[in-house]
Amino acid sequence: MKSIVVTILCASWCICSICAQPTAGTYSRHHQQLFAALQNQAALTWLKKPVIGVNTERRFSLSALSIHTLAIAWPTPSGTFAGMLKQTGFRAWHEQLFGFAYSHNMGEKCTAGIQINYLNTTTRGYGSIHALTAEAGTLLQITPQLFAGIHAFNPVNTPNLPVILSAGLGYEASESFLFSTALIQQQGSPPVLKVMCEYAFIPQFLMELDWCNDPLQRNMTVSFELKKLFIKIYTAHHPQLGFSPGTTIIWQV
Repeated sequence: MKSIVVTILCASWCICSICAQPTAGTYSRHHQQLFAALQNQAALTWLKKPVIGVNTERRFSLSALSIHTLAIAWPTPSGTFAGMLKQTGFRAWHEQLFGFAYSHNMGEKCTAGIQINYLNTTTRGYGSIHALTAEAGTLLQITPQLFAGIHAFNPVNTPNLPVILSAGLGYEASESFLFSTALIQQQGSPPVLKVMCEYAFIPQFLMELDWCNDPLQRNMTVSFELKKLFIKIYTAHHPQLGFSPGTTIIWQV
């Protein structure tokens, strides 16, 4: 029964998984990591050094629905450039996303970013579908501790892709504790509310807990920093479909 449900949800869920789903660090200056910044490209500006990262996630513990991502970001005096490749699927159906992003300071407390995405979906027996779309976001530092951001995925309403809008707040209570909340509206779906907390027990070890009224976006994360290496292990849980474990490794060049 589980495999039948996953097959029915496969196309819509995997398409949504490549869209922007903010994490706690997305609305923050000092808690940024590569994949958190790629959820709102404006945050790329706050990455201090070049980084390269890989992420792999096994949706519902099924190898056929594993998602693999490779990303790189490179700050320059003219702004921060980033690229990413994401792939998901299995032999009969798979999807790829190629993205190129750029972010730039709009002032001391405001940044903006944009990303162009090329998507390719191949279904055995039906051929391939190609699409070109964009996403963009901005972040504002309201006070030294309070941040706000907005983001739009597919604002041009490319056919067969959802329009996803998100807005959020992040509060850096200290260098060790971050509290964030986000409201996400996907075209054709009810609004989603996320509440996220990130706490560093010591500078090298932190934990993040995400609550959401959509069970697909509830996560528990532990992260480790070892000099230039950042390792994150996380899992989400769906009441019917089970666990979706994932691992992220980021290396600071």
